[in-house]
Amino acid sequence: MVKKYFKGRVIRRNIAGYLFIAPAMMGFIVFMLIPTIASVVLSFFEWNIVKEPVYSGLNNYKEVLNDPLFWNSIKVTLQYIVYHIPASLILAFIMAIALKQKIRGVGVFRTAFVLPWITTPIIISFVWKWILDPNFGILNYFAKTLGFDMTNVINSEWFPMVSVALINMWIFCGYHMMIFTAGLGNIPSALYEAAMIDGANGLQRILKITVPLMRPTIMFAMITSVIGSFQIFDLIYGMYQGGPGDATRVYYYYIYENAFSYFKMGYACTISVILFLLLLIFTLLQYFFFQRNMITDYSS
Repeated sequence: MVKKYFKGRVIRRNIAGYLFIAPAMMGFIVFMLIPTIASVVLSFFEWNIVKEPVYSGLNNYKEVLNDPLFWNSIKVTLQYIVYHIPASLILAFIMAIALKQKIRGVGVFRTAFVLPWITTPIIISFVWKWILDPNFGILNYFAKTLGFDMTNVINSEWFPMVSVALINMWIFCGYHMMIFTAGLGNIPSALYEAAMIDGANGLQRILKITVPLMRPTIMFAMITSVIGSFQIFDLIYGMYQGGPGDATRVYYYYIYENAFSYFKMGYACTISVILFLLLLIFTLLQYFFFQRNMITDYSS
């Protein structure tokens, strides 16, 4: 009798647990799993949304590999990654270390740094589009008051991608700072105290203690940053629409163009599947790189 009672209680608790996770699981299945499977299937079809899909085998994949715009989108995205990720993570790391010190009003600074991250990206893109406008933007206006004309700089081919990288650095620095702050909080203060007794200065403590013990946190920040960089779309769409020319036609924007401008849905699904494979490769490479000599137990 007692055994049946406890067995029934366990079953009821399990059912309650499944009911609690059911909404999240339904959302995952409907909005992620099913679209992902559909994208893989549609990558083998030609479909313009209006007509019935027509099976084309590997033709979409062959066309993608011979598409210069596809390779240009990869080049532009990698260019953005080089501009954005190293500077953003290094700056966020420095900010996290600085705000870890006992400073009055440090909470205000942390909130200020996080605010851009919680703001809607498309709104940020419209604001910065106005700021950077060569004719009516306040950046060029203030530059002219100082005797400089930035019209040629703003209209140059290299400026849009650099500006997008800098704006995204401003947006995500607070987010990465929070991640690094959490990682710094896991490092025992006794290690720093022992290093100070041994005569290590501030830079040596950072290089010999902080950076090695922060490898798991840095790995997480790097992996999520690379994935996010391949998915950048809002700022590009709101500010430049892939232009001037192909200067900001990043990978995600090229998928959007094929799907909703050219109505080549099967082709867009093919590019999406290749994106998944690229992100998988990049993630595994970063994982194996950071896993070498990684320290996860600070007790010893």
